[in-house]
Amino acid sequence: MTGATPRILPCNERAVVFFNGECDLAPDFFRKSSFYAEFDFVAADGGANIALRYGVIPAAVIGDMDSITASNRRKLEKLSRFVIHPVEKEKSDGQLALEFLLEQGYNDIHIFAATGGRIDQTLFNLQLLSRFPQCRIITDSEEITAVVSGSVLHQLAGCRASLIPTTPEVKGLTLEGFKYNLAKANIKYGSTLTLSNVIISDRAKISFQEGGLILVVSRTPEFSFGRQATGLKLIKGKKNSKYGK
Repeated sequence: MTGATPRILPCNERAVVFFNGECDLAPDFFRKSSFYAEFDFVAADGGANIALRYGVIPAAVIGDMDSITASNRRKLEKLSRFVIHPVEKEKSDGQLALEFLLEQGYNDIHIFAATGGRIDQTLFNLQLLSRFPQCRIITDSEEITAVVSGSVLHQLAGCRASLIPTTPEVKGLTLEGFKYNLAKANIKYGSTLTLSNVIISDRAKISFQEGGLILVVSRTPEFSFGRQATGLKLIKGKKNSKYGK
């Protein structure tokens, strides 16, 4: 199917999309994860190769199909829907896959294999989080997401957390429940002030007056503070994450 955006599955609003970067998850991650049993799965072009490696049949493959192997494409021809775009285009296959999912009605999208490999593609994939706040990037050890002012992180005491500005300046940044709290600080793009902080409260809060931030948080505690972390819970814009690791 070329150029169309067919309804892929009965939409449960939650989806996994495989990009074509590196995926460092355990080989049986999805097979053992009861959490992801509720998600629909799609792939951005070569992400289909990664999906198959993890035993996942994507409901749709989106992109120009220059990265999926010929053998894997043959395997999926009767199992997946192909949404084909021209090779010469103004958007990455990953961005096209995210737009496809949003058109389908999904509002909680977990991206795998978005990092590693080419640095330029990793940086652009990170930037996509600011444009698509419904998305988060998942690796074996970290979760990466755009945050809105007033976001509260529940039950993540002991987890490492870094905040990366995505705008020229973040004004009035206040951190509560962190090892290194801040009070109405102005953080310029490129500053490393908010690198490698530690969450020390079961209810940590991030507030700011202006700008944009990406949060990189470890998925399991690295320090002993309070109770064990159970997953990222943002009051605004995100659903809880509990992984089957």
